[in-house]
Amino acid sequence: MIETLVPGLLLLPNMMNSSTATIAPGTPVYDTATLYRDYSGKVNRWATRLARSSIDADDIVQEVFLAAHRLLPSIEEVRSPAGWLLKITQNIARHLWRSRARSAVREASYDPGMLPSPTPSPLEHLERRRAVEQLDQAVAGLDQRYRQVYMLCEIKRLPCAKVAALTGLSAETLRVQRFRARLKVAKKLGELTGTKKKGKPAKE
Repeated sequence: MIETLVPGLLLLPNMMNSSTATIAPGTPVYDTATLYRDYSGKVNRWATRLARSSIDADDIVQEVFLAAHRLLPSIEEVRSPAGWLLKITQNIARHLWRSRARSAVREASYDPGMLPSPTPSPLEHLERRRAVEQLDQAVAGLDQRYRQVYMLCEIKRLPCAKVAALTGLSAETLRVQRFRARLKVAKKLGELTGTKKKGKPAKE
């Protein structure tokens, strides 16, 4: 998962905002479910070409539609959903590359003997414990089918192929259930942390 504080809690960079969509009066309003139904196949093909890895592509697809879900409440209409989603896909893939490049540089230059082991402050320890408790609460509220997929994909970080084999789900069904589970967890975490954005409610 890209840029997470705790599994399932997405922190999007300020590289995507409502200005990335072209607004056109009279154009039908899209909701997250409709976008996913109509464009998840295209986004997966774009992500696969950009990432050159089916595993990374699955993660990118998940991030793209979670990003779209967060942006839709501030957008009235989208003239070109495909172009908008392609831009988000490119941005997330680019962010993934840069994050990995930075990590590689840090790992190559890191000398464990140069720095003392960081000890969390009492406040940091409390915040981490609270984040874990909130995540546990959000996951516990999921239906069994979504909870199982979320635990295997996001907590245990098993490859999608292995999760599909364990659950008996097809690749497409797993992709949809994983997306819905992450969306539900993100919404619940937003409610628990008080960070849920106000705006036009998005349809599910």
